[in-house]
Amino acid sequence: MELVNNISKEDFKKYFAECNKLAWIFHSKENFLKAIELNKRAEYSFFTKVELDDEENFDTGKGFDPLSLYSALLEKENLTEDEEEQKKLILEKFEEFDGFEMTPVSAETIVDGNLVGDYARQYFIEKLYQTNHAEKKNYKYFDFQQFGYKEAISKTTEILQDENYKMLFEPSFVGFGSKLRTRCDILINKGNRRVEIIEVKGVTKPKKEHFYDLFYQYLVLTNAGYFVDDIKLCYLNPNYYRGLGEVEIEFDPEPRTINYETEIKVPFLDKEFKVESTGEPDDIELSSLFIVSNKVKEKAKPEENYLNMFLQVLNDYDMNSILYDISSTLGDESCLSKLSCGKYKFKYKDLTIIPESKYCHHVVQYFDKTELNLFNLPRSKPKAAKIWFQKSAVYMNDVDLDDQEKWVDDKGKPLFNEAAKKIIKTSQDYINKNRQFDVRTAIDSDRYPMLIEVLKDYYKYPIYMYDFETAKWAIPNFNRTKSYTQVPFQYSIHVILDDKYDFKRPEETMKHFNFIGEEIEDPRPKFIEKFIKDCFAYGPGYYVAYNKSFERMVLKDLIKFFPEYEAPLRYIYQNTIDLMDFFAKPQNNWLIYHPEFRGSASIKITQPTLDNSLTYKDLRINKGDKASQTFRQFIDKAIDKNIWDNLIKSDMLAYCDRDTLAMIVVLQKVVEYVEKFDKDYLTKINRKLKGD
Repeated sequence: MELVNNISKEDFKKYFAECNKLAWIFHSKENFLKAIELNKRAEYSFFTKVELDDEENFDTGKGFDPLSLYSALLEKENLTEDEEEQKKLILEKFEEFDGFEMTPVSAETIVDGNLVGDYARQYFIEKLYQTNHAEKKNYKYFDFQQFGYKEAISKTTEILQDENYKMLFEPSFVGFGSKLRTRCDILINKGNRRVEIIEVKGVTKPKKEHFYDLFYQYLVLTNAGYFVDDIKLCYLNPNYYRGLGEVEIEFDPEPRTINYETEIKVPFLDKEFKVESTGEPDDIELSSLFIVSNKVKEKAKPEENYLNMFLQVLNDYDMNSILYDISSTLGDESCLSKLSCGKYKFKYKDLTIIPESKYCHHVVQYFDKTELNLFNLPRSKPKAAKIWFQKSAVYMNDVDLDDQEKWVDDKGKPLFNEAAKKIIKTSQDYINKNRQFDVRTAIDSDRYPMLIEVLKDYYKYPIYMYDFETAKWAIPNFNRTKSYTQVPFQYSIHVILDDKYDFKRPEETMKHFNFIGEEIEDPRPKFIEKFIKDCFAYGPGYYVAYNKSFERMVLKDLIKFFPEYEAPLRYIYQNTIDLMDFFAKPQNNWLIYHPEFRGSASIKITQPTLDNSLTYKDLRINKGDKASQTFRQFIDKAIDKNIWDNLIKSDMLAYCDRDTLAMIVVLQKVVEYVEKFDKDYLTKINRKLKGD
């Protein structure tokens, strides 16, 4: 069967690992623009949000929606210079060799990818020289980066016939009537058309999609007449620290008693102290920077390797038939109407993959997303899609919770847990009252004691509201960092000393401290010096972060690599509470719920919902990723220091300061809601404080 449409590597990955419909959308610019048109014509609704929850992509925003982001850039007029560059990059991505990859369009992503590739080349060239020295050979390498697609194809065929060329960088191949084409990051030439494939990834552990990355290359090369002896993934070593080598440094999570007077005040507050610089970064140890493995997952058995699994999958399935189906699907808009995603899941026990039959939540029959709907329920999009398909219910008011028999799954279990029921009931009340918010439905009386338990800690003064900005590099940029270490370079602290605080009068009612790195060097030593001073400026207290897991992760790293300052940093770590607990407390979600949260506890949603008078619109730097990227460009010398000092730095400070002020807004509005719910709430809090 002749394939109808080209299948890029990204098409192949999306089809198997994510969703047939996503593969169609991102197959071409024409399909992408057609998807936008179908949405505007109210035929389909799209959910293409990409989660960013790994260490190298840690972000409290939880992801982004490529369809919304990219369509805005393609259609918007009067783009900024940055947006013009992004638009150009998006259009180029549709024409890329490997297809459109759904990742954020950011300068640091591109720079990191290039750096990882460059270091991987150095690593393998060094290995080649070692082989030559040990075996007294004169093997050579060849880099195809300089060639265009067609020239690279013919040149690859030519070079592989010369067994003196042992290592090839980015050789190109075509297969299946030129409908599939691929570039290998690294290819080991073993002679007689026998090769070994090595894929380089800027990640710290193998991911499921890498299986399909490599499987695609295997299919193309074997179809082109080559014999693949082994397939490996080259990725970043999560235990390699620049300047220290490959080490595992443990952090003891057990709380310990810290004597404020002797361990914090006397050594760090009563006198000046200086945190020693981490120095000029040591050379990268290439031998420790990468892990090269043929295992499909980190803790795989020896037989669970890529080649064995590929051979088993080919034994289980007619791959030619599947490729024909993929090729046909990519040109068939009607695939959007199918009920399932059609993706596959791993069955490691049998070294194979199997179809996963689940309702698709990426593309569904159109509904008005601006209305409160079941897709707003946290982590419930697959369930919402199933309900929409099976029960024709999608809006909150479509659900009658009194009809218990209707709202069960195929096994008779309730479709909605208690947290989901609360969201549905609160939303229905809000809709039925013409979107007039009623605090009596926002606070669950049965869980009100838990709300008071959380709130009481905000009456233990001083309260230090703090927020970090961090930057990260795939290749460790400073000593005592590893790949994707979140390096703190900035903070803001708003200090609450009594209950008279008011976000509209911050200078009069609160104290404020901030810091930002000002030199092209590791910012952590100076960060630590000032952070400790500022965090105890009014004595020990309670420390508040929003989504504390991030700030505590950063503190934990500082404790591990600057152990001399463990006592004050651990004190802050141990006494940090989470402002998000009012909305997303583990095992007790939504102590307070506003329907316009739409299931999200992100401060970028909760704060403007509770009070939209504080905004970021007046700031030039108004997003955390933009702040992180800007500081990284400064450290990487892409931004002139004079520009940094006289233009950018003040914008950076204003952004981070606004973040902690937004936290004050949230707390202030929570207190207002509680007071409306219970005029006597302070009596209950004081009673608890006396009992502490």
